[in-house]
Amino acid sequence: MCPDNGQGCILFSGGKREKGESDWEALHREVQEELSVSLIAETLIEMMVVQEVAHGYAEPTQVTMRCFGADYTGEITANSEIEAIAWLRYRDVDQCAPATQRVLEYLYQQQWID
Repeated sequence: MCPDNGQGCILFSGGKREKGESDWEALHREVQEELSVSLIAETLIEMMVVQEVAHGYAEPTQVTMRCFGADYTGEITANSEIEAIAWLRYRDVDQCAPATQRVLEYLYQQQWID
């Protein structure tokens, strides 16, 4: 999780695909750029897809966020446009952007976070 970064709430790291990139290529690139770790392709699983109102935009603007799980190599550290790293619990849900709230709710229901 990446706190604030000037947007007034907690957001997940990640971003948009560049032209010609697959979802995996974009995910791997974004995680490397923002968190300084390399994802292990063989461990990649799609967890969920979230469609929600985009934070900081007019209400009709929607975001579609594909969420994945994967093992990684390296040490997680804030890099690029990431201000800081935070490990969240369900009690932090009100500090998060709407799409991030949906993911935290899912993780909590699966008993993967407290």
